[in-house]
Amino acid sequence: MPIDEFNKIDEEFFDTILEEDFSFEGTIKIQDSIIIKGHIKGKIESEGTVIIGPNSIVEADIFSKKLQCFGKINGNIVVQNEVSFHPPSIINGDITTKSLNFEKGSILNGKVKMS
Repeated sequence: MPIDEFNKIDEEFFDTILEEDFSFEGTIKIQDSIIIKGHIKGKIESEGTVIIGPNSIVEADIFSKKLQCFGKINGNIVVQNEVSFHPPSIINGDITTKSLNFEKGSILNGKVKMS
């Protein structure tokens, strides 16, 4: 069911979509929202929403306004507003946010700080 939710995301509203065959090492800084379907290693900074696809592997610290995760994140997460983890999400790192939605079937290996 949650992967169906990912498939329902209207990509038309996103200026940047990194497809499954995309691999990048370094820092991504973006003012808008982004969908990541591929492999990222380094750091992600977004002033909008970051969406991590179900086949994505992100080995990076993430700083954003909002985050929706359906994939795997190895890194710390700092989100201003809301974080949502949908199965089969696996998070290895600490989370700092104001609002957390963690669905059954998602895995967290880390700490959560609500601020």
